[in-house]
Amino acid sequence: MDPGYRFEAEVLRDLVEGDLLHAGEVVVVGVSGGADSISLLTVLRALGTRHRFPLEIHVAHLDHGLRGEDSDRDAAFVASCAQEWGLPSHQERADGLGSSSSSNLEARARDARARFFARIAEASGAQAVAVGHTLDDQAETVLHRLARGGGARSIAAMEMRREDGVIRPLLKRRRAECVQYLRDVGGTWVEDASNLDPRFTRNRIRHDVLPALSGELGVDMSERLALLAGDLRVESRLADLWIAEVLDRQSEGDLAVAAVVSAGAGAGRLVHSWLSRRGARPTRAQVGAVVRIARGGGPSDGTDLHGYRVERRYDRLRCGPAGAVHPAAREDRPWGTPGAVELESGWRLSAEALPAAAGSGTPPAEVVVDAARVEGALTVRTVRPGDRIRLRAGRRKLSDLFIDKRIPRAERSRLAVVTRGADIVWVPGVAIDSTVLPGPSTTRRMRLRAERINCRHLGSVLETQEFRVEFG
Repeated sequence: MDPGYRFEAEVLRDLVEGDLLHAGEVVVVGVSGGADSISLLTVLRALGTRHRFPLEIHVAHLDHGLRGEDSDRDAAFVASCAQEWGLPSHQERADGLGSSSSSNLEARARDARARFFARIAEASGAQAVAVGHTLDDQAETVLHRLARGGGARSIAAMEMRREDGVIRPLLKRRRAECVQYLRDVGGTWVEDASNLDPRFTRNRIRHDVLPALSGELGVDMSERLALLAGDLRVESRLADLWIAEVLDRQSEGDLAVAAVVSAGAGAGRLVHSWLSRRGARPTRAQVGAVVRIARGGGPSDGTDLHGYRVERRYDRLRCGPAGAVHPAAREDRPWGTPGAVELESGWRLSAEALPAAAGSGTPPAEVVVDAARVEGALTVRTVRPGDRIRLRAGRRKLSDLFIDKRIPRAERSRLAVVTRGADIVWVPGVAIDSTVLPGPSTTRRMRLRAERINCRHLGSVLETQEFRVEFG
């Protein structure tokens, strides 16, 4: 068998079984100049010349500009390879990554490459972007994420095909296999000295931690960690299917407290997925805080995330941008009846005279009252501590009525309170003073109507709740 033919056949099998590429498709190959990426470029080209699996290959190289002459050398080497093989070559130089000693450099460089590859793929009409990650890279990623406290989905690490079209044809091959393949076919590559720099965590894992673990335990830890990643990906997909079903059954983007409680040990995963759907990127500690609120918090507990806030509203959890619902300012607005008044908290209240025989009204939009008891000067304000309203059964605290009607604490400050003098006449959606209701001797009636005109200031519990006015 020709040198390297077996390696090429194994990569072709992985391409076909993983449905990564089809013959005749366009693929952008990310090439740094190192052994892994050069072996990927070499084998994909060989599939057309030696295995009847032709591909239209575009070479893409991003010069990070961090290693001086070495960076220039790598760019020139990649360009020469593409020219020798007659392949279209795309090169750019990244700016603004910072110095080689700055923090989080690896992440910024990775993001810059991803954006560059995506642009080239779109311009060339490519079906995929191929990168040269190997089984050894997979093992290092698993250990790196495990050390950072990642969960199952994170530790599952890299997939052979991502949803954004990035593929990893060498993910089942060892780094040593790639080097041997290049030697077998007479290939050359360049060495990146930064791969030996101990300042980078991944380099310490590669050169120190994994060899030490393998030696101490007498097993190939890279193989074991790669297998673990594969198992976790399967289990993660199954969990995702279950979570999707649960979340799809939720109403209006909320999450039922009962769903979190019944999830048991999977509550954290469920909450994390729900928060991600809402646009948040929570830490493990923040997910734990939300789970604790669902399991044992009060009916109006809440917690802040990075730019988001989660609030429990009785039997549901709600997540939204922090500050989306602001506490209402104290308002005292005169309301001349008949007539109308609008509040900054999002209400418009109106009053109109009615015939004496008019009905009693239908909550929540309106109530019909004895005109003699409300006409003239009313006042509309916000809720105050100690507020009470007169019902047939006696006076009750508004705070108790709010609890009975399961009105979240965050929404109470935006309710309208209609008063006459020191007495509360009406709290739309909550209760009405029994003494202002029409009686047998009523000769003139008035309809009071409450409308929500600025719903972005009101929580959706009030927006959707069917109000039932308490008459006593």
